[in-house]
Amino acid sequence: MRTEGVGNKVMLIALLCAALALFLYIRPRLFAPDPPPSLLDRLPESEIVGRYNLLDIARETNSMMFKNKVPFREYMTYDFILGQAKGIGIDIQSTGYFFSNGKDEWGTFVTVNDSSKIQNGLNRLEQYIHISDTIIYNRKVKKIKDLGLYIFYDKNYLLVYKGSKIKRRLGKAIFAHEGDIENSWEKFLKNPVFKEEDIVLYSNSPRLKKFGFDYAMFAHDSDSLNIKLKTYLHSPKRLKIKEKKAGSTFERSKFSTKALEIHLDITEFKKNPNDPLYKWIVALGQKVSFPTTTFFEAWEGDLSFQEGGTQLINEEVVEMSYDENFEPIEIRKTNQVAVPAYSMLFSVNESGNKLVSALFSKGIVTKQGKHYHFLFSPPLSLNILPKTISAYTAGRSPKVTTGSSCNGLWNYKGTDILFHIDSLKKKEVYGSLEFQVASFLKRGKFRR
Repeated sequence: MRTEGVGNKVMLIALLCAALALFLYIRPRLFAPDPPPSLLDRLPESEIVGRYNLLDIARETNSMMFKNKVPFREYMTYDFILGQAKGIGIDIQSTGYFFSNGKDEWGTFVTVNDSSKIQNGLNRLEQYIHISDTIIYNRKVKKIKDLGLYIFYDKNYLLVYKGSKIKRRLGKAIFAHEGDIENSWEKFLKNPVFKEEDIVLYSNSPRLKKFGFDYAMFAHDSDSLNIKLKTYLHSPKRLKIKEKKAGSTFERSKFSTKALEIHLDITEFKKNPNDPLYKWIVALGQKVSFPTTTFFEAWEGDLSFQEGGTQLINEEVVEMSYDENFEPIEIRKTNQVAVPAYSMLFSVNESGNKLVSALFSKGIVTKQGKHYHFLFSPPLSLNILPKTISAYTAGRSPKVTTGSSCNGLWNYKGTDILFHIDSLKKKEVYGSLEFQVASFLKRGKFRR
């Protein structure tokens, strides 16, 4: 009996020791503070979000800055930016993040590695512009009224913000918890598209839906001569438009300031009038009573348009005069006048003549003498063939050739902006927009 009692006591002591050990083991975890949120957890939900690596951008654009003699280019070098960032306690080697609504709001978050140095940077800034203090959530926030900017920093991050929602954006940052990452940021950061680029933008704006896309992405590329904006569009459904191997087009004129060349397989697309892009094009055409449905019925997916330079045409002018009996008479003269040069060609099927009839009946195309007008265009020659319809201001048709790429040109105040559709996949569209740096800088007078 005594042995049994001793055994029970030993068992009890062992259980108490085990319970104490377990308590001592889990106690730090029970009473430990919640893990701090990451910078990603502090980022707000927004229509447009993105990331950037400022030092990599500086390295990539260095040759462009110096070749084109950009003012203050010495302040945009890798070494200068890194030195300045270290001096004010900002970790510029880490990724920065930005957000915007695409209109009147934007903000950026960067990592801080020494918050004690940031005030020195603000003091230097205050030598050039007035900075005041305001209190939000019992935190001091810097305000630059002249620029509409707010600056807030903590020991781990800094926020620069412009907009009317500073309280909401700052509240999200201050009161964030671990794992609080917003939906748009989570989708963006998991997306493999443009993963290696130095600056990437992601948008899930509702405005994309009217074109049939759920989100878009953009990335920047540059060399010493050109800047390229790479684009990516994603559709939630399989695209109804495919690439076409080749089709008729006009040979591009060196005088063109605007041009468009398209070669698409739209066989499936024009059978789906409920497609968002189809409905948007129809709504656009309704503004000028354009017979869009008839156009899609006849169109075979090739389109070539050019504008640029001037063309001399013969224009009949009617003048009033008087005969020898002072009776009013009409005198018809033919003058040569300069008009903008236009040319347009598109491929058609057996419904081409039906389309032409619809354009005349709607008043889109009108005839005057031997020439035709497309809405308010200069006088045009019209050439209707079994597989193509073309119109042009020249006396004879521009040279027709075969093309396969989808591209365009827009000369904006002397700067040629080129855009391409690089590929069409099952649910994806890849494209690019490119312009020469020198022309852009010259127009903006940014060189010295």
